[in-house]
Amino acid sequence: MKINSLLVLAATTIGLAGYGSAAFADAAAGKKIFDDVCAECHETADFEGEDAAAQTATIKKIVAKQAKHKKALTLTDQQAADVAAYMVSGGK
Repeated sequence: MKINSLLVLAATTIGLAGYGSAAFADAAAGKKIFDDVCAECHETADFEGEDAAAQTATIKKIVAKQAKHKKALTLTDQQAADVAAYMVSGGK
């Protein structure tokens, strides 16, 4: 019984570690996308200190055409999270 508990704990830990690493946003990758797509109209200072999750959700709504935006965006969920991470960092 003790071995089964350890196996369940190990499997859960491995699963969560894999999920967590995929969920991390990469602000450095977001900088390139921001510079290529967003910088024409936006400045990172305008978003500094805002909630990254909320900003990601807003970007995803723009991509899904559920929110108005000057131009259409085509980004994956990971790219949206990366851009949001860069934006809320204030470009740092």
